Amino acid sequence: MRLEVSFGFMPDDLKSTIGARVQAMRSVAGMTQEGLAAKIDRTPESVSNIERGKQLPGLDTLSDLATALNVPLVTLLADLVAPRSISAERASMEARLDQICRQLTDADLRIALRQIEAFLGPRG
Repeated sequence: MRLEVSFGFMPDDLKSTIGARVQAMRSVAGMTQEGLAAKIDRTPESVSNIERGKQLPGLDTLSDLATALNVPLVTLLADLVAPRSISAERASMEARLDQICRQLTDADLRIALRQIEAFLGPRG
C-alpha cells in the first residue's frame, strides 16, 4: 500500500514550486549548482533535477538546502500546507524578493517597503 500525503498541491506543482524557490535562492546567493551540490553533499545533477521540478527532495535534503542557502526551512515550504494558486515563476520571484530583503539593513528595508507601498498606491 502506498501512502500519499497531500499538501493541497498536485505533486508536480509541489516539485515545481520548491524547485523554483531553490533556484531563485541559489541565484540570489550567487551560488552555482555545483557549489550548492557540494554544500549539501549531492550531485549537481540532483540539484538541477530539484530546480527543474523533476525530483522532490526529502526532508533531510530540504533542511540541508535551507542551511546551505541560509534561509529558514519554512521559506522553502511557505504556502505548501495552505496553498494559494501561484505559478512557478511567481514562486521564484517571491523567493528572490525574500532573499534580497534578508540582505538589506533595517533602514534600507524600510525604504524598499515605502517604495513598494507607493507603487501599489490605493490598491495596497
